[in-house]
Amino acid sequence: MTRRRTSPLSRRQLFLNAGALAALARIGWHPGLTRAASTARERKFLFFFASGAWDTTTVLDPHWGSDGVDMDPEAEPAEANGISFAGGPELPSAEAFFQRWGNRAAVVNGMDAHTVGHDSGRQMTLTGTSASSYADWPTLLAAHAQGEYPLPHLVMSGPSFPGTEGAAVVRAGGGTLIELLDASIVGQGSPAAPRLADPADRMVDAVVYERMSAFFDQRAPLGGRASREAEALLGSLERTMELEGRRFEAGLSDLGRDLADQAIKAVEMMRLGLSRCAMVGIPGGWDSHGDNTVQSPQQDALFEALDALFTHMASTPGLVTPWLVDEVVVVCLSEFGRTPKLNGGGGKDHWPYLSALVAGSGVNGGRSLGATDDGLVGLPVDFATGLPSDTGEVLGTENLGTALLRLGGLDPESVLPGIQPLEALLA
Repeated sequence: MTRRRTSPLSRRQLFLNAGALAALARIGWHPGLTRAASTARERKFLFFFASGAWDTTTVLDPHWGSDGVDMDPEAEPAEANGISFAGGPELPSAEAFFQRWGNRAAVVNGMDAHTVGHDSGRQMTLTGTSASSYADWPTLLAAHAQGEYPLPHLVMSGPSFPGTEGAAVVRAGGGTLIELLDASIVGQGSPAAPRLADPADRMVDAVVYERMSAFFDQRAPLGGRASREAEALLGSLERTMELEGRRFEAGLSDLGRDLADQAIKAVEMMRLGLSRCAMVGIPGGWDSHGDNTVQSPQQDALFEALDALFTHMASTPGLVTPWLVDEVVVVCLSEFGRTPKLNGGGGKDHWPYLSALVAGSGVNGGRSLGATDDGLVGLPVDFATGLPSDTGEVLGTENLGTALLRLGGLDPESVLPGIQPLEALLA
């Protein structure tokens, strides 16, 4: 892509010129509007991840009357919108979510994580492979998007495997994003560092941009690494200024710590065309070796946040669809599951089979896909129907991941050749 400076007022200078911004705002234009419109038709993806491994029988994959599975004694059978799950007095938010949004949700049970190690499990679940060069699903979706996003994959909390696509990943945790963008972080170290006043800072930015633009114009016809790096720097400068200009619109100055707040903030980034994907870690002590009773309240807190998120998306206009809920895919999962039986300490240990919840745009909702037997072992499944089949194969986390790539418009074969997507997930 070649940048042409056809006007004395470049895109970068527009960002620096408050008067120009005000004038453009009066006619209905704001930074990123064109970009947002061009990327709106791409599905956006919000991932929730429970690091430590959740008990799949707590809500998503209950087994009633089985001697091989210890259920929470307070749990009760529940069904809504075609999905059977565990409800009861400890899980009111889970019941509310499936009653309101189950027609947009699919539960995927019996997936093999191929490991019971935390680090390897996170990597296998999010990338489908143990190779460190492979990026996770949200990073791939963001890195290979059709449009340009200032914050392609926004990691608000939780795990991230950037692989060779690290340029697409932006960490927003710790409250440092704005400080990095506006350079105020330089004054926060032990030895105080001088910071330029805003007018001088804008002049420096403008000089850097103009010189890099001139260098790029000279090098672009020749190609090679120098032109690519110059273009990357120009793009970074443009994205930085767009974020600075839209920080209040996007609420970037107030990244809340509450799970629902983080989730709503993430989808607002998507609505504004700033991000395509985001990752949010689900808080709590999920590694419940010593006490499995923590699972029900933690999972119900997740469903309370999901209910608030979908309520927000269903009442917030999207970019090109009536409501934001029609543009976003929500994925909830963990690195593996927990054993079907309690151990001697009242906890449950690591188990390779896990469940996931996928809901939102393009999802074949109102159904449970995959299955486990009375010992909580994954059964062979027909990938086209999602139903158990003697001639099928056991689902792996890689089959879910490639289905998500297809849902996002990517060709899974170009990422993980030979891995069949779970087609039954797709509407």
